[in-house]
Amino acid sequence: MQRNETHSSPLTPEQLVQWENDGYLLLKNVVPESIINGVRDRFAIVVDGIINELKEADTIDDIGTDLPFETRFLKVAGEHANRFGRSWRGQIATSEIFDLHYAEPLIDAIGQLTGTDVIGHPVFNARPKLPGQQLTVVPWHQDSGYFGTISEKSLIPTAWIPLVPVDETNGCLQVVAGSHKLGVVSHHTENREGKFLEVMDELIEESQIVTCPMEIGDALVFNNLTLHRSLPHTTSNIIRWAIDIRYLRDGDHPGSIYWKDPDFKWVIKSQSQPLTSLSDWLEMW
Repeated sequence: MQRNETHSSPLTPEQLVQWENDGYLLLKNVVPESIINGVRDRFAIVVDGIINELKEADTIDDIGTDLPFETRFLKVAGEHANRFGRSWRGQIATSEIFDLHYAEPLIDAIGQLTGTDVIGHPVFNARPKLPGQQLTVVPWHQDSGYFGTISEKSLIPTAWIPLVPVDETNGCLQVVAGSHKLGVVSHHTENREGKFLEVMDELIEESQIVTCPMEIGDALVFNNLTLHRSLPHTTSNIIRWAIDIRYLRDGDHPGSIYWKDPDFKWVIKSQSQPLTSLSDWLEMW
């Protein structure tokens, strides 16, 4: 199913209608290159640590110092990559990720969608998807499935942001347009390697599946009830690096997965509330 791509904020009336009807927006060029590069640099630091760990254990010989960011982890870690998990959230709760949540014009668009101050949510995922890797193939699900007990009225928009160009050959996302209108649906744990949550196939309306190729700087924003998945990485020798972050409509329930301090609120943009400092945010981690 093909749809016209949307453009950067401020969001148009047509985009706001699409958000209400389809539960997603593909926003073009809403994350500045400098912020993307900062996140890539942070990922590269994590890769350095992993490769050094493998070298110290005599698991690998060549640490691939001269290899580019897009391929180094694949070419050096290779078959050992899976042992480092399907998400690197704990390793990259750093200033670069904090800054990513403040990217303009992305947060301007988020503010329009929520109609409130822009509030950050603690759940984000950062993962390299390697060619042929089953571990990071995410099946159809709603993000609400991961949040524990949550009201169907809570709005927790996700912004999925690639760090390399993505398409249907290297693991871009698909969404089911309009599926947010189903409300919270039942999930179960898949029996594949990743052990992700998934929904029953009969909930997927194939005519409403939208494939979302993206460039660096784009963000795919979708409702926490919108069914989505990532495709397998089948053809390229370049790692599909991506990160997904979340926001919360001020006053809504964030789900049981939240900050260790239940009174903490991550205020990103506001006309009346004090903004959260980096030091306060890091303390929560």
